Amino acid sequence: MPLFEAISNSMDAIEEKHGNSAGGSIRIRLLGSDDLFSRAGDQAASIDGFEISDDGVGFTDSNTASFGEAYTLSKVKVGGKGVGRFTFLKVFATCEVCSVFEKDGKHFSRNFGFSIAKELHGADVTKLSDAPTGTTLTVRGLTDRYRGAWPLDPEILAKRIIAHFLIRFAARLCPPISLEYPGHASVDLKSLFQSSVQPHIEEKFFDVVGHVFALQAYRHRDGRARHDYHLCANGREVTAAKLRDMLPELPDRLVDENQEAYTLIVLITGEYLDANANQERTQIAFQSEDEPELEASLVSRRDFNKALADALRSVLTADLKTTNEEKIAQVERFVEQAPEYRVLTNERYRSLLEQRVQPGLKDEQLDEALLHIRREIEDGMRKEERHVAALIEKESFDQYQERIKTLMEQMNDVGKAKLADYVAHRRTILDLIDQSLKRVQADSKYPFEKVLHKMIFPMGVSSKDVFLDQQNLWLIDERLCFHTLLVSDKKLNKVVGLEATSGKEPDILAFFYDTPIGVAEPNNLPGGGVVIVEFKRPGRDDYDKDPADQIIQRFVEIDQGDVTDIDGRPVNPAHLRYTGYLIADLMPSLRKQVSMRYHRTADNEGFFVTLPEGNGYVEIISYDKLVGDAKRRNRMLFEKLGLHKR
Repeated sequence: MPLFEAISNSMDAIEEKHGNSAGGSIRIRLLGSDDLFSRAGDQAASIDGFEISDDGVGFTDSNTASFGEAYTLSKVKVGGKGVGRFTFLKVFATCEVCSVFEKDGKHFSRNFGFSIAKELHGADVTKLSDAPTGTTLTVRGLTDRYRGAWPLDPEILAKRIIAHFLIRFAARLCPPISLEYPGHASVDLKSLFQSSVQPHIEEKFFDVVGHVFALQAYRHRDGRARHDYHLCANGREVTAAKLRDMLPELPDRLVDENQEAYTLIVLITGEYLDANANQERTQIAFQSEDEPELEASLVSRRDFNKALADALRSVLTADLKTTNEEKIAQVERFVEQAPEYRVLTNERYRSLLEQRVQPGLKDEQLDEALLHIRREIEDGMRKEERHVAALIEKESFDQYQERIKTLMEQMNDVGKAKLADYVAHRRTILDLIDQSLKRVQADSKYPFEKVLHKMIFPMGVSSKDVFLDQQNLWLIDERLCFHTLLVSDKKLNKVVGLEATSGKEPDILAFFYDTPIGVAEPNNLPGGGVVIVEFKRPGRDDYDKDPADQIIQRFVEIDQGDVTDIDGRPVNPAHLRYTGYLIADLMPSLRKQVSMRYHRTADNEGFFVTLPEGNGYVEIISYDKLVGDAKRRNRMLFEKLGLHKR
């Protein structure tokens, strides 16, 4: 770090003199230890310090003042924090500065030592000089704590310098730098960069509303922990961020054909970035999303990110090939258990999967990611549907027909996915009820009927309070899904239209005003239908009367009360049809109560009786029959989706 700080200071001095940091030159000399090894002629035995020279502006009065001031603001404009030079004294025992600067058309020399005890000793003394401007900084006395970590091979040290100043090297805004060490050939860092680093950088240009940007992707093998991208202005980094924020499909670890790990460093440059970086080089100005019309000359950050991501994906195609193949294979395996996402395995959606799904997700995370992708597709189709409808008067019939064809293909795919989702939901509900019925608690008792009730329809609410997919009335009768109004565990006299009845609470009460529960058309059978469902606890065997009698009593109350529809219009009870379902296990006491009064169903798993006036019936269904019949009705759908369980 002291060496990096010294190089950075030299670059700043060169830029201050020449107007750009590539205008001068820097020479670095590594200094060997004055010990027994060096006295014996082994100049490369160990490093004691370094000397760095530049032909920059030198230590002017202002530069000298800021050098001795902690947390100086003089470096803010070039992205510095003003504390890096203190690493000199943390790692080395001494620091000497010899500098020549220009003042009032004359050159002056300033030589001083920098230390904790004496601070800038001698810095206030200047002399006239004939030498060109520039600075030589010498540090010696490398402490034992850091001596073992200092590279003895100058080429290794040169590569670390290049890695640290990669942005400047890649932006071609780095001055010529030579690195010398006794007993070794001098290293030209720019040549080393061009031969060993530049070939691994892939450059691509991209356009955002007329502004041209360049990205340079560098595959780095220095053990960095993450992939980063850097927005650069005037040869300096302005902001840095995680590349996975831009490309979520990137794995944490990339490996080459030799299974060697590497990370990606991406540099983005362009005249727009140069012109719109703030003075401190800490931020780039982009168009505000709230009031874009006020900043029309600026680039939208969203447009910039999208163009950058597209350019990056084209550059990293080979890098992501294996990762994308593994992700697609994982999605295909997952779809076997979640067929509602099968539509996403269509080739047309492959790029979405590659871009939106992070590698190595757990099943729960993958489920969430695929759900977001499917919703994104659905939203896009709805927009396209409105767009196509608006073009019917603008385009020719052939053009319109072609767009409709494409749209319908996508809608059919998504429609199948939604159907698969709903069918998979039915399979899950059936499995949950099956498990609840089979599970015997520690006291050898079945779960309360409320547990099963909630699975079929939430308690204490009406159909106005819940979504359709929260209602599983199809378990009892598919036609119950198409009610006008349905309430659960509410008093009759609290239901709109039944204020004149009692305060009894049926488990489920459904109304079919002007829409009979049957196959007849509404106009053929005016009036409507009433359905009541009651649940009894599984395994119950203490019936002392007909348990279905309470259903019939509710029918009587409705038949004799002043019934109105949801609009307040009177309903003729004579035209109402009544259907009751009692869900219970057919235990001996229940069979005894209904014996000789009810008809058996053909499968002997239930009973039914018609009402005396012929305007309805009541059916007793066992829990086994309820689940078994629902499985049989849905079996073909389950088989088509691979969800059938034998």
